[in-house]
Amino acid sequence: MAARRSQWKLILPTATLTVFPFTVFAPSAQAFFPPVSPPPPPVTVVIPPPVTPPVVVVPPVSPPPFVSPPPVTPPVVVVPPPCDTCGCPQTIPEPSSLVAGIAGLATAAGWAVRRRRKGQNIE
Repeated sequence: MAARRSQWKLILPTATLTVFPFTVFAPSAQAFFPPVSPPPPPVTVVIPPPVTPPVVVVPPVSPPPFVSPPPVTPPVVVVPPPCDTCGCPQTIPEPSSLVAGIAGLATAAGWAVRRRRKGQNIE
């Protein structure tokens, strides 16, 4: 019992001397809230007075003199000589298309081999 009292005699003054300065001298907490600003002034709508557009007088313009266009000769059409292909450009498949085709063929071949082996095992 005496040991407990001696502990409290040490803890109580330490806690008091620690908490008291923090509560008395600590500044108020500000946090990270935005500052409070006054509300904006009321919006006033000003209607402008009607304005009459000025009268614009367009002077008459004489048409330009007629000039006939120069004669146009038709372009020369060059017929290419016939070639041995169908006229389509030669295309090369993408590598991924080739890989996908090979994978499909390998799968089909594996499936056929599996069916054959199954057929041999049943007989």
